[in-house]
Amino acid sequence: MATGMPSKPATFRLPQWALDFLEREAEQRQQSKTQIVLEAVALLRDQELALLMEEGYREMADEARNMAEASLPAAAETLPEW
Repeated sequence: MATGMPSKPATFRLPQWALDFLEREAEQRQQSKTQIVLEAVALLRDQELALLMEEGYREMADEARNMAEASLPAAAETLPEW
């Protein structure tokens, strides 16, 4: 767990397979179950952020394409033909 970060206890239920996996991972990595859960939550957060960024970049690309298409007539008037 990151030092200096305030934390609060949390209680939640897990299916047996998830608890088994969590305990096995903690033992194999010699980390606490809390550290394993934090890593999993961070990965999920990063995945969600990546999806949001991808969506934003696609929207920006559409806007840029629309702007370029809208400015073609003005550019054709001012730029020499190739």
